[in-house]
Amino acid sequence: MTKFSLFLLSFLGFLGFGNRLLALDTGVNYIVFATPEQTYLEINLAIAGKTVTFKKVDSTHLQAAVEVMILIKNGDEIVNFEKYILNSPLVVKPQMLVDVKRLMVPNGKYTLEVDFTDVGNPVNRDQYRANFDVALEDRLYLSDIQLLNAFYPDSGNGPFNKNGYYLEPLPFGYYERQAVKLAFYAEIYHSTTLKTKYNVRYFIEKLEGNGLKSLISAGSQQKTPSDIDAVLVQMDISKVESGNYALTVELRSETNEVLLTRTVPFQRVNPFFNFDPANLTPEMLENQFVQQLQIEDLEYVMRAIGITVASTESEMLNDILKSKDEKAMRYFIFKHFVTLDHNNPEAAFNRYIDRANAVNARFQSGFRYGFESDRGRTFMRFGKPDDLVHVEDDPSAPPYEIWIYYNFPKTAQQNVKFLFYNPSLAGEDFILLHSNARGEIKNPKWERILYSRNAPDQEDGDNFNDATQVKGNVGRNARAYFEDF
Repeated sequence: MTKFSLFLLSFLGFLGFGNRLLALDTGVNYIVFATPEQTYLEINLAIAGKTVTFKKVDSTHLQAAVEVMILIKNGDEIVNFEKYILNSPLVVKPQMLVDVKRLMVPNGKYTLEVDFTDVGNPVNRDQYRANFDVALEDRLYLSDIQLLNAFYPDSGNGPFNKNGYYLEPLPFGYYERQAVKLAFYAEIYHSTTLKTKYNVRYFIEKLEGNGLKSLISAGSQQKTPSDIDAVLVQMDISKVESGNYALTVELRSETNEVLLTRTVPFQRVNPFFNFDPANLTPEMLENQFVQQLQIEDLEYVMRAIGITVASTESEMLNDILKSKDEKAMRYFIFKHFVTLDHNNPEAAFNRYIDRANAVNARFQSGFRYGFESDRGRTFMRFGKPDDLVHVEDDPSAPPYEIWIYYNFPKTAQQNVKFLFYNPSLAGEDFILLHSNARGEIKNPKWERILYSRNAPDQEDGDNFNDATQVKGNVGRNARAYFEDF
């Protein structure tokens, strides 16, 4: 069974990971794998960045180094070993050190010993000891489960590459609140002994205590027998609440008989799942991204999200803006983004503000922020149009644009259009004149207004008040663009 040396991260004030300096804090995860020729022990190592000494290497960068000694022993006999210095990359702030080693071992009973020494502070040490067996024979065998932090296709030959993938191990078996996917890897050997296809079933259970478990998620794959087969799976844990869990992988025959089982525990922290933003406290916001925002940033963000908040919240937002209450702004902003993404409100904030910045730069007219203009507001609410008609050479009309959305999920419509025009001819100050989207400005007389320079040219006889269209003329293509495009 996979062994973990876990450093326990308590909720640390519900959200943060804490700042106190600990003794050298390490995690070791080992798994027995095999090639067609022999067996080997894969050892994944992790060292918490805040517990190791980082030293300056230049005016900007830091680096840490840890001496690692790995011994595999059969009684007093050393069967295999590795001693080396694990250097961190050059970084601007401390981060976790990770590494993987693969040491060949034949069948037998062993002790794994791993010693860590902080090169920058040799009294800062840690050690790991565990017993394990290697017993791979010509029979069906399921390896232990390797939890992954990430994986992606990569045919390189680096230490974390295997079977055409880069496999980044998950340190300490701990899925923090930003994690939305659980990924794992395992190998199956000698399934040819089954003679028929078989199934791999995997499932997550919450450990409720007193031996009770509740099923959270499950899946399966059908496999064709082979000497070596890999299992690489990703499962959604975005809606898995905080707690202790177990991931189980089973091999089942075609008749659904359980042949082999492996289980690995893991921890999940998801503090904002099923969280009522009304229950926010000052302590909960202490380590959050909103604390980094200055008053001018807070006002900018409030105005940016004011474009998309529900009408029931807009009055409160405007009142907070008028008051210039920084604390109230931080609360409002954090509540808004934790509602959008309870796993990672900071990521939701960054995505939104990146978009607001781009829209501001594109549509800024000098009168307001670009995202507060009619075109900017439309872009923020509905995204980039699928097509756009921009006209500046119509002799009877000011510059205008028609935005086309072929599919419009907001109202479940198709071919939704927005017509903006610039009657003042001032920079980029385009105004929304008409749209066929439900709930937006709908102006039957939009064509008369657009071509108001030639008001006597209206159609519908001499009824000026009821007329909605103008007579055709050179360059007057707005209605054709709007109706036929």
